[in-house]
Amino acid sequence: MDGTPTRLLLSLAALASGCTTPAQVERLEAELRDQHDRLTAQAEALDSVRTERDALRRQRDRLLAGKAPVVHPEQADLLARVNQLAINTWMTGGQNTDDSPGDDQLVVLIQPRDADNEPVKLPGTLELRLSDPAAPEGSDPLGSWKFAPDECRQRWLSSMLSRGFLFRLPWQTPPTRDRLLLHARFDTTDGRRFDADALIHVRPPASNGEQPAQTSNEAPPDGG
Repeated sequence: MDGTPTRLLLSLAALASGCTTPAQVERLEAELRDQHDRLTAQAEALDSVRTERDALRRQRDRLLAGKAPVVHPEQADLLARVNQLAINTWMTGGQNTDDSPGDDQLVVLIQPRDADNEPVKLPGTLELRLSDPAAPEGSDPLGSWKFAPDECRQRWLSSMLSRGFLFRLPWQTPPTRDRLLLHARFDTTDGRRFDADALIHVRPPASNGEQPAQTSNEAPPDGG
């Protein structure tokens, strides 16, 4: 051991007795910050190891039960790296595909991410659910979609702007309000589940010449 905790205890004792100088106080504060940073880094590393351990245990149990899909070697590292799911709100929203007023479809960019917040190309089973947060409780969703791992893989986007699984989804039920709630659920092949939610802005298609309802004073972004 490097003796750092002992030195800190002695320094704290000196501080309590008043036998310290301003320089010693600053040095003690710096050492305390360094110690806190080291403990935080160790805790994060421990959490990462535990996550990988739990994923391996689930994979082992599935193999023993004869239910586990084959994990290719090139995907094993990706499985261990993914620890969160994100909806890229910059690339998600309504899109107008014709000359009629309002958006005709929903564009969604889903990103499994690693500990560094970087997108990871790891296909999994993806479920999307679009709802109106202002609708009465118990109302049906405006749309729900489910994609198998192979379908996700085919929709991977890698560009200068962003990376992720890109979906263009025509309305199942056209929205009547400009602010909607999108929920995403992503199941990996090793049994982990990640969820993400985002409020998105769209331009509802006008019906019978009526103006769509506005749920906020903020102008919806250009989805076209």
